[in-house]
This record gives sequence, structure tokens and C-alpha cells, in this order.
Amino acid sequence: MKRKIINIINSFYISFLKKKKNINYNIIHLGTFYGGYDIVDLKNIKIIISCGLGEDASFDIEIINKYYAKNIILDPTPRSIIHFNSIKKNFGKRRIFSYRAKGGKLHARSYNLKKINSNNMIFLNKAISDKNNDKMKLYYPNNKKMVSASIYKDKNYSNNFFLANTIDLNSLIKKYKIKKIDILKLDIEGGEINILNNLLKKKIFPKQILVEFKDIKTINPIKFIKIYCINKKLSDNGYSFIFKNKKGDITYLKNA
Repeated sequence: MKRKIINIINSFYISFLKKKKNINYNIIHLGTFYGGYDIVDLKNIKIIISCGLGEDASFDIEIINKYYAKNIILDPTPRSIIHFNSIKKNFGKRRIFSYRAKGGKLHARSYNLKKINSNNMIFLNKAISDKNNDKMKLYYPNNKKMVSASIYKDKNYSNNFFLANTIDLNSLIKKYKIKKIDILKLDIEGGEINILNNLLKKKIFPKQILVEFKDIKTINPIKFIKIYCINKKLSDNGYSFIFKNKKGDITYLKNA
């Protein structure tokens, strides 16, 4: 019954998303089902800011390989740092395993790292935030198989937490002298609405935004309204809803 209610809410939410009409975009999926995202296949994708790595970097690595892009990845989670370090040790090597992710955990040698290096895959042990150089409390999940920590303490997260250093988008842009963000990926377990509100406030407009709304499958009306409101703001600032995959991840595109 709960799942049926959630499906109805999702259908209701999607009905409010403004989809661009009369344009057939070439939408491609990069990465595994668990860690992958769907993007509009545009020319000149060069700069990606990817917030949230986990233990499945399939999207982040495949997008570098496909577009010869630079991907700046942020994730302060201890297990994500370990996973990135295992990837870094294998920079320049071809894959020897196929993707066999169970619960989103991949072996470093399952990635094609032949063209990956420290110049095109940059990792920051920081949490994206609307506040720069601050501390953020992140709660560990109750399920030990899960890697991602959350800013919210609810039934799925324990009382145990760690403090992460933060960076905001403005500071990130200045640090790497970024003129244009082609893709912003937000897989940050509850912090996505704050980040989206902040980037619109600061008039930072990535060409594509890929976002996992933590509460999109909620039956909480307050959380639902927050998601609806941020979508309205995105629409008012020239973004169109392009695609929603089976996991619920949404792709937005900035109108030309």
C-alpha cells in the first residue's frame, strides 16, 4: 500500500515538471544501474562537478573517458576516500573485471582507467555546502552495507557521525578557475535542495544538473512540497526537466 501511495505521489510530482516540447534529445546512460546517471549527449562537455562518489565511480570515470573531460569529485565519506585511493593507485591501467556491483561496491580494476589521471579526475575530501570552510555533521547509515552518510538523522541513520570540511560552489569555481560547468551531479543524501537554492541565488547555472532527491519517494507532504518548490525555481531560471530514470534520478537542462 505504501509503495502504491509513493508511486501516485511520484506521478503527481512528475506531472508538474516542465518538459521541453518538440525536441528529441539524445539521452545516454553512463555507468552502472546503481551508480550511473542519464545525460543529454551534447558536444563540448569538458567540466563536471560530481558531488558524491560512494564506492561506485562508474559514471564519473565513463564520462571522463567519453568526453575527455575534467571531473572534480567531492566526497568526505571515509569509505569513499578509500575507494578513490584504490582507483588512484590504478590510474593508467585497463579494466580486468566487469562491473559486478552488489549494493554499489565496485572493484577498482573494473574501471577502464587507461586514460584517467590526476589531471582529469580530481578528488576533494570535502562536502559541498552553501557555506565555505565550515564543518558539517554527517550521520552514518544503520545498514553497514551502505556507504553514504546523510546530513539528516532519521530512521535509516545511526547516532554516529563525523565532521566533514565544507566548500561552496563559488569557492570551488575560483579554486579551479572554472568558467563554465557543463554538468553538476548531486548525490548527497539530503543536501541537494540547499545546494540548488544556493546556486540559483548565486546565479551559477550549470548546463546540466543531475540530481537524486533523497525524499522524492516520500509520503511526507512537507518534504514533497520542498521538492516541488525547488523544481519551480529551476524552471523559473530556465531549466527544463529532461529525464527521470528508474531510480528516480532527474536530469535538468539549461535552456539556451
